[in-house]
Amino acid sequence: MSLVFCLVSQDGSSGPAVVFKDSASAGCVPVWEAAGVYDALYNSDGQEARAVSRVIAFGVDRLHQDPRLARLLPPTVSLMDAIRFLENVLRGCTIHASSTVETR
Repeated sequence: MSLVFCLVSQDGSSGPAVVFKDSASAGCVPVWEAAGVYDALYNSDGQEARAVSRVIAFGVDRLHQDPRLARLLPPTVSLMDAIRFLENVLRGCTIHASSTVETR
């Protein structure tokens, strides 16, 4: 099972549109909990992207500063995979700050 993180924009008259979408392995969960981003990723449905971006930024910094957190990951997932996903989510949240978060 994986996490799919989407940002949906309500801008324009054409209705809602997915402006960002990325997915990551559920194996990253222990690292995301340790980095303090679990709630921002899994429990943020309906929030604006700007509301979760600060927490995600903090988590990215935490993962870069403490490579020992890689021990929490299963062998099939690398710390760089977890960081890449969070950096992509942060970029999406920054660019599309007024979009709504949807997770699956």
